[in-house]
Amino acid sequence: MSTEETGSRVRIWDIWIRIFHWTFAISVVFLLVSGKTGFQFYDWHRRIGELVLLLLLFRILWGLFGSSNARLVTLVTHPKKALSHLLLLTKGRLPQESGHNPAGGWAVLLMLSLVGFQAVSGLLIADEDELVEGAFYGVLNTSQSEQLLELHYLNAKFLITIVIVHVLMIFLYLFRAGQNLILPMITGKMVNRGKIMSVKITAPWLGLVLFVASFITIGLSLGWISF
Repeated sequence: MSTEETGSRVRIWDIWIRIFHWTFAISVVFLLVSGKTGFQFYDWHRRIGELVLLLLLFRILWGLFGSSNARLVTLVTHPKKALSHLLLLTKGRLPQESGHNPAGGWAVLLMLSLVGFQAVSGLLIADEDELVEGAFYGVLNTSQSEQLLELHYLNAKFLITIVIVHVLMIFLYLFRAGQNLILPMITGKMVNRGKIMSVKITAPWLGLVLFVASFITIGLSLGWISF
């Protein structure tokens, strides 16, 4: 990959990763709120949980075939790099990144893993009163379902913590290092203040194909559609 001229506006996030990011974020927050308060729980908690499964499948596929900085393999770096990055953050001396930074990559993997467990476990359980049931509730015996429900609740607490830390880190990057991480995830572009590496953007039509494939796969599995 080549470098971009200093001062130019560099495209770093493709349209599909941005759609995924905001849809995923809104969905996760809704699930945490509805799961905790019961707000719209019966009608929408299960539906949004199944939507998250669709999003996760799409993200895996886009992580294999999508733009260069959306690839899942780029999220995995040596832990020492992540620690060094956080140390630089405390000093306010961070270089610009054309994708996820070393610490952010691990954070993304953690978030995807926790939400993935939450979404899959939700398919196999029901709430205490069995007012809402997952698509595959009954596959496990009663004892297993109850244990998984407890893990579902426990994992939700981890997720709440991760979400709070994520928001706090965004402000830390902004005020400590002068890096606005939100705007590029909206516009797809950032101003190059160094000489960051350019990003190989995958054609948007491939994202549409992968999304449709994900929708059909999840839809057939969960009974949304049938042929």
